[in-house]
Amino acid sequence: MLFTLLPLATASVANDAAWLQWGGPRGDFTCESGKLAGKWADAGPAEVWSRDIGEGESTILFEDGVLYTMCREGERDVVIAVNADTGATVWEYKYDAPSKPGMLQDYGSGPHSTPLLLGDRLFTVGCMTHFHCFDKKTGKVLWMKDLNAELGVSPQLRGYGSSPIAYKDTVIVNIGAGRGAEDPSGLGAFNPENGEIIWKSEKFNGSYPTPIIVNVDGQEMLIDCLIYDRFALDPVDGKKLWGVKVDRQSASILASPLWIPPDKVFFSAGHGGGSRLYQIKAGEDDAWAVEELWYCNKLRIMHANAIRIGDHVYGSSGDLGPAYLMAVDLKDGKIKWRQRGFAKSTLLLADGKLIILDENGNLGLATATPEKFELHSKVKLFEKYAWAAPTLIGTRLYARDYHALKCLDLGVEANQ
Repeated sequence: MLFTLLPLATASVANDAAWLQWGGPRGDFTCESGKLAGKWADAGPAEVWSRDIGEGESTILFEDGVLYTMCREGERDVVIAVNADTGATVWEYKYDAPSKPGMLQDYGSGPHSTPLLLGDRLFTVGCMTHFHCFDKKTGKVLWMKDLNAELGVSPQLRGYGSSPIAYKDTVIVNIGAGRGAEDPSGLGAFNPENGEIIWKSEKFNGSYPTPIIVNVDGQEMLIDCLIYDRFALDPVDGKKLWGVKVDRQSASILASPLWIPPDKVFFSAGHGGGSRLYQIKAGEDDAWAVEELWYCNKLRIMHANAIRIGDHVYGSSGDLGPAYLMAVDLKDGKIKWRQRGFAKSTLLLADGKLIILDENGNLGLATATPEKFELHSKVKLFEKYAWAAPTLIGTRLYARDYHALKCLDLGVEANQ
C-alpha cells in the first residue's frame, strides 16, 4: 500500500456548490450553474488544466475546492484527491486489488463506482469490492471492509460498479452476492463511523446500477434495479416495499433508475432491454404496488444516464451497434425524435443546455426540446473510453477518460 499527502493549494473555484454523490446535487445529473456560453470556438471551450490519470469510469466529486475520484494502475485501485483549481494532487491512496479469476479485462476492470462524500468522510468501493472510509482532508484510512471476503459480495464479471449513497446516518451499498455466499443479500446499510452493518435486505443479485431514494406520499423508498428485479426497500430497515420481475432481455441493466415526481420511476436497459415507466400506488393495509404504464423497445440506455426535462426523457440509446440520442414522451413512451452524431453518451443538464460526452471522447453542447435537437458546438476532447459522466461546478466542467482528467471553463466570459 502507498499513501501520499501533499499540501493543498488555494483554489479559486467557487465554494458555494458541491457534487457529493453519483448524479450530482439531485442525483439525476441536473444542476444549477453559472451562465454558460451558447457556443464554443472550433478548438472547444477554454481549458484551465489537464493531467494524466489512470483508467476507470468513476465520476468526479467536488467539495471545498477539491475533486475526488478513483482510477486503476495495474492491479491496484487508486483513490485520489485533486486541487480543483490547478489539477495538483492533494493526496492519493493506492492499495492492492488483484483481479478475480475469470474476469473479463478487455475494457479494464474499472473502477466503475463513484465515491461518496458525507461530512468529513469519503467512502469508496473499488473494483474488487474493497469498501474504504477515508478522512477526506488527509486521505487517512479510518476503516476498510473487504465485501467479497466478508459478505460474499460479487465483483461482477468486469469489476464492481454500484456507487454508495447516503441515507440519514447510514451509507447504503449494493452487497449482491456471488455464488457460494453463505448469507446472500441484496443491499446493506453501514454505520459510517465504524463500518458495522445496520441492516441487510433480502437476496438480490449483484449488479451495476446505483439506487436512488425518493419520497412517495410520505413514504421514503430506496429504489433499485438489479438483473431481473425492479424494486423498492424501506431505507430505514431494508424491508421490501414492492417489486416486479422483468424479462431476460432486460436483465443486462447498467443505468440507475430515474425518478419522475411525484410517483413514477423510469428504467432503461441495453442489449434489447428497452425502457419502462412504472407508477407507484398505495394499496390496502399499508401495501404498495406498481403499474407498468408503457414499454419502449427503441430507447436502450447502456452504461449512461437519462435526463428528464418536463414531460420528456432524453437519453443515448445504443449498446453494441449504432447510437442515437432520443427524446421520449413520458405520457406514452413514444419517440419524438432520434439524432445521430454521437456515440453512446452521458448527459448533463445545466443552464437549459445539454452537455454531452460520448464514449469516443466527443464533447457537445446542445439544446433539446420535444420538437428538435439543436447542436451548438462539438469538439474532440478525449481519445477513447470516456464513460464517466462529467461534473459541473459554476461554469467549470471536470471530465475524464481512461488517460486524462481535464478542467474546462464553459462560461460566457471564458469563451468570448
